[in-house]
Amino acid sequence: MVMSGQKTGPAKIQPATGSIAHAAAILVCLSKDIHNVSDIARECNFSKSTVHRVLKLLEQSQLVVQDTINRQYYLSLLVSRFAVNAISTHKRLILYSDAEMRRLSSASGETVSLDILSGMQLLSLHDIPSQHDLRVTRESYRLEQFSAGLFSGASVKVLMAQLDASRLNMLLDIIKITTPNGPAVTDRNLLLAQLRDILVKGYAVSRGERIQGTLCIAAPISNYILPVGLSVVGPEPRMQPRVKEIIIELKASAARITRNIEGKFGQRG
Repeated sequence: MVMSGQKTGPAKIQPATGSIAHAAAILVCLSKDIHNVSDIARECNFSKSTVHRVLKLLEQSQLVVQDTINRQYYLSLLVSRFAVNAISTHKRLILYSDAEMRRLSSASGETVSLDILSGMQLLSLHDIPSQHDLRVTRESYRLEQFSAGLFSGASVKVLMAQLDASRLNMLLDIIKITTPNGPAVTDRNLLLAQLRDILVKGYAVSRGERIQGTLCIAAPISNYILPVGLSVVGPEPRMQPRVKEIIIELKASAARITRNIEGKFGQRG
């Protein structure tokens, strides 16, 4: 019993346990390209019997499928349908970011965009358009799949820079290193060096790599389950005199959003 006026410490949050928690951890493993029962057990620190039991439950629920040849498990098409609408899937991220994006748009005077990297697909989740008549909009700066070869531009590179070495190398083995416009790094080693530099500085700047005559400044956002980037983009002649100022504002906004979402979405795999 707690008497009136008696102070108590905050309740400790216990780690989730049980079948639902086990299922969630196993689904995350499958999303990380871990498909073998033994490998999943090792990654999740579960017994093989637990993994096998939960996988069978997930299979009965049509959330996973087992390949009849290699006996490995994969996410089902049903899971893919859950994520078809990126705006709906990442609505909470958008809500936690919107106010700061509006502040940044007002401070910079340019279009502000929130982008994520999901698998090999770049998705533009949300943007605050510039109030200028001459502006860069989502329609003109829409992010494409890596398979199109459009890896260039600051907004793309801050997402790539957040990948671990194995995933980044796997991605670079698949994509075509080409650029649609302007000067850009197309050598793999130079690109890797550029991505490392982005992590050190906390931002990236590109000029005309995606659309001629534009300038884009982007910064990474942490604490989300997928790589996230925040960018400011607009006509280069208007943005160039304010690059240093916008970088300061952008990094501050990215840091605030990172703090806003801390602990709310789980850890990135």
